[in-house]
Amino acid sequence: MADYAKERPMKPRSDPVTIGPMLERCLDQAAGRPGAAAIWRFWGDAVGPHIARHARPVRLRGSTLLVAVSSAPWMQELQLLKPAIRTQLNARLSEPMVGDIQLVLTQGEGDPGPIVPAHEAPRCGRPPEAIELDSLPGELGRSLARVLAAWRRRAGREDASS
Repeated sequence: MADYAKERPMKPRSDPVTIGPMLERCLDQAAGRPGAAAIWRFWGDAVGPHIARHARPVRLRGSTLLVAVSSAPWMQELQLLKPAIRTQLNARLSEPMVGDIQLVLTQGEGDPGPIVPAHEAPRCGRPPEAIELDSLPGELGRSLARVLAAWRRRAGREDASS
C-alpha cells in the first residue's frame, strides 16, 4: 500500500463546494429576477403543506406568479386565497416580487407535477470552471458530473448563438 501512495501523487484537497448557491443563481436567472428563486423555497411555508400538495409555483412572469393547481375545486379555493397567499409569500422574500397570482389547471387529480412552459429555455450563465467532484460518493459524484457536463454543453451552444 505504501508503494501505491508513492506512485500516485496526492491532489491538494479543496474545500467542498455546495451546489445550492449555483442552483439559486440559475433559478433566479430562469425566473428573470434576482432573489426570485426564494419563491419556490418558501412556497410550502407560505401556503402550508395541505395547499402545497395541490398547487405549485411554475413561473414568475414580471410580477405575476403562475401557479399550477391540481383540480377545479382547488382552483376555486385558491382564487379566494390569492391575496393572502401573495401577502404571505411577499413577507418571506427579501423584497416583494409577487403582484398577482395566475392559476392554471393541470390535468388529473392530485400532485400538479412539473409543468414546463413552452418557451425558450432561459440562460443559466457560465458553469464553474473547476469543481472537484472526485471526492463525492459514487452516484452523487456521477450525477453531478452529468449535470455539469450538460450545463457546459448548453453554455457552449448559447455562446455560439450569441
